[in-house]
Amino acid sequence: MIRRRSSLLALVFVAAAVPSLMAQSVEGTLFEDLNGNGIHDAGEPALPGIPVALYGSPAAGGTVDQTSLTGAAGDYTFTPGNGCYLLNINPGPDYRFSGTRQDLYPEGSTPFGFPVGMPRFGTMENGIANLKGGALRFAALGDSIAYNWSSCNFFGPYFVYSRAVRDRLQCVAPAAAVSLDENAVKGEHTDDLLVNDGASDHNNLFAMIADQPEKITISIIGNDLLNVDPAGAPTQAELNRAVDEVLDSRQNLQETLSALLTEVPGTDIALNTLYDNLTWDCYAGTATSAFHRTWVPIMDQILRDLAWGQIRPVAVSEIAAEFAVEDLDGNPPGSCTGFDGMICRGGIPTDNIHPTNNGYQILREKVWESAGGVSLGGGDAVGRTAMTGVDYGLLRRVRRILPISFADLNGGQSVNQEAAFDDADGGLTASITLGAGQEEFRLDGFPDYYDEIEIVRVIAGVRYRTTGTVNDDFYRMEASLSGAFRPPPGHDYTPFDWNYYTPIVGGGGPNAPASNSDYAGAELLVVPDVTSLREASAMVTVNPVQDAGAVHYRWPAVTHEDLSTTAVRVVAAPVAGTLGNDNYQVELDGAWLDLYGSEKPRPGEIEGIAVSRGAGDLILTFDTLASADRYNLYFGRLAALPGYDHGSSGPATPLCDAGVSDLGGGRTQMVVGSADQPAESAYFLLTGHVDDVESPAGLDGAGVEIDRSQSVCR
Repeated sequence: MIRRRSSLLALVFVAAAVPSLMAQSVEGTLFEDLNGNGIHDAGEPALPGIPVALYGSPAAGGTVDQTSLTGAAGDYTFTPGNGCYLLNINPGPDYRFSGTRQDLYPEGSTPFGFPVGMPRFGTMENGIANLKGGALRFAALGDSIAYNWSSCNFFGPYFVYSRAVRDRLQCVAPAAAVSLDENAVKGEHTDDLLVNDGASDHNNLFAMIADQPEKITISIIGNDLLNVDPAGAPTQAELNRAVDEVLDSRQNLQETLSALLTEVPGTDIALNTLYDNLTWDCYAGTATSAFHRTWVPIMDQILRDLAWGQIRPVAVSEIAAEFAVEDLDGNPPGSCTGFDGMICRGGIPTDNIHPTNNGYQILREKVWESAGGVSLGGGDAVGRTAMTGVDYGLLRRVRRILPISFADLNGGQSVNQEAAFDDADGGLTASITLGAGQEEFRLDGFPDYYDEIEIVRVIAGVRYRTTGTVNDDFYRMEASLSGAFRPPPGHDYTPFDWNYYTPIVGGGGPNAPASNSDYAGAELLVVPDVTSLREASAMVTVNPVQDAGAVHYRWPAVTHEDLSTTAVRVVAAPVAGTLGNDNYQVELDGAWLDLYGSEKPRPGEIEGIAVSRGAGDLILTFDTLASADRYNLYFGRLAALPGYDHGSSGPATPLCDAGVSDLGGGRTQMVVGSADQPAESAYFLLTGHVDDVESPAGLDGAGVEIDRSQSVCR
């Protein structure tokens, strides 16, 4: 992380700086991104008091090194003059960057022409600190796209866009040693990143752990679909095989990103999204394939979600939104957005996959933007001398919720299980023994009653270590909103029914997926033996939907109902299936769900309750709860006190949305017939809902709210 001194850093220029150049500016706004789309929409509040840093070199000479707090309107402005700069935001532990904007525009309608289009900024957490420290080693990983290859550029030069980004970083800090490791290899799959082959190209995680670069870019996933990418009208079997590869690549990239962040802690990572190579002439009416049209947008959202859900966010170089895209309606040219004609269609061999040189210029700009890179003046691709609207949306972590129940399944064994219920217990761990089968330790019972939280995103996290030695039968950690973790046997995938689990720890493994077995040397775990506590996390997501008349998917947020069925598990992942030669335990310190979004105000406790009887009815009168849209009555056994049992296991069924009448004068009445009353001595609690948020059921003698889990009227 970047450490700041308590005082603000000064803006430093050499005395010879030309005053007129100071007019060149960078300005933007930090805002609470209530829908997580990266765009400052109407009604989204500004975030004042957030540190924003600008560091770099003016063309006139000297150094700019300035940190400013955002103003009351969330605004910031720097006037550094023309030159090369990096922006960085430091929102603190409760906020994180909501992500690079990915909105789509028809060609020619974006703020800038080729190759910029719509600016889509990210940030590097450690970039400025590393450059100030005097060195930044930049590693370009991936496939032929990272290699900068195409048949139209058969003889090179290669790595052109990565070299340009390296040169811009050098321009930011001329005195620093900025180097580029050109590691990418043509034809590589996500599996290759997990093969410890000792190759001199260093295009894998194990080499990165040894090299410890300060910046890593990854452009990879397209080759995972080679030979399984169905053309025309695919059969269901062809679709299933392709989606198996998509899900395998998700596992591989989750293991890749999570391992890099813990094993190369000083690095910043950027992940490219995937363009559709078949929309090469979209505006002339050339259509993509049905599979590309429906699944490439899903793959891109998987990439964005993988990046966002890590223990610290990975930047996204938003390539997909700038290249030509065909909408779900499949009717080009009216359904097209982005820059057209960016795919090499000639060459020997005939290409049809890789970008042209112009296309690679778009990659250069998006990779630079994802680093928080700003060029003013002659170094900018479109000659900008001022940048406005360099906005950053932030999402607030509203609450961390923890499990309350566990299960040992399929022969799994565990001790000290409740230690995994608390992530702040000083490192106490549940000790889990698996095996060479399907042994499992499962956690669930995550609370679903924080109805004041408007969830935008959810991250599942784990903290763990291992004891003993992991040999050849490994483990995975996963989350599942339904608790199913995998689809039923024989399941047929659709764009709206494929997302059954979220990988947290563990790649696809060797010879995966089973429907397209390959890569016998791929490691399932980068670091199987974890000697000190390690954290890993991933964003939990649901299937997309396509609303009536919509031409793009909508990605619903996780709901409170989803939380009630969510499970996190540690499960055996045998590779060799060799019994008796693995003697290890997974020591799980904690598992959690972090809820990001916003909070609605909670109504106060209902007051002034009076009780009477009449003709067998129980009559309650009470002070009207302002703006309440419904009231609820709970019954609990007196014998249960000082505990509470008025929820679903109470002596009578809770009366949710019970009938009430307005008595006037700020009083309301509820009449409970004899059939709805408990048949034993009971206490009762009255609540109301305002804007779908339930009021407290009451406070105990110590002023602590009565157990919210008992309030089951959602």
